[in-house]
Amino acid sequence: MITIPTHDLDENRSYKLISAAVTPRPIAWTATLDGRNGVNLAPFSSFTFISYLPAKVLISVGPGTDVLKDTLANAMARGEFSISSVMPDQLQAMVDSSHAFDAGISEAATLDVALAPATVIETPFVRDAAVAMECRVDRIIEVGDAHAHRLIIGDVVCFHVADALWLGDRIDPVGYASLGRIGGPLYVTRGEIVRAQISPTVKDC
Repeated sequence: MITIPTHDLDENRSYKLISAAVTPRPIAWTATLDGRNGVNLAPFSSFTFISYLPAKVLISVGPGTDVLKDTLANAMARGEFSISSVMPDQLQAMVDSSHAFDAGISEAATLDVALAPATVIETPFVRDAAVAMECRVDRIIEVGDAHAHRLIIGDVVCFHVADALWLGDRIDPVGYASLGRIGGPLYVTRGEIVRAQISPTVKDC
């Protein structure tokens, strides 16, 4: 086994190691509104839920160049954002939306990604998303020093689930096959599903 202490890693190598080690990562296709109500749409694969009652999610926004990334700046200013899942047929549009568009240019409009109006907040979400969440910013935490990341923690105030995936009280885990990122330009679609259970011998312990 290769052993790699982290104290001498530069930014690029550290990113490559940790992003390849933690996989697959779900993608938060995140929409925010700028000061003119223009929609910014960007994908983040440093994303997870951190609480379910209340429902809270976390997105890690990496360091920008000279100014705050649009997503972070908009979320800080407006106090809200939406997250849409990404399905296999949305891969190219999602990847293209990660491009550094000029300020004021809507990724959704440029890439013909249709949006749907939100129910509770003002920020729309991707219309064809299998699952979407409307979120209000709970807090933003800065992590790191020279290469600081900001952790956006959001309260989920509304869920949207495609009719075909709704089982009456939950999302169909078999039918919901969103994309995951495994490093660099590589993504995975859902393959074989395995069912696991606690061994009888362990249950008796």
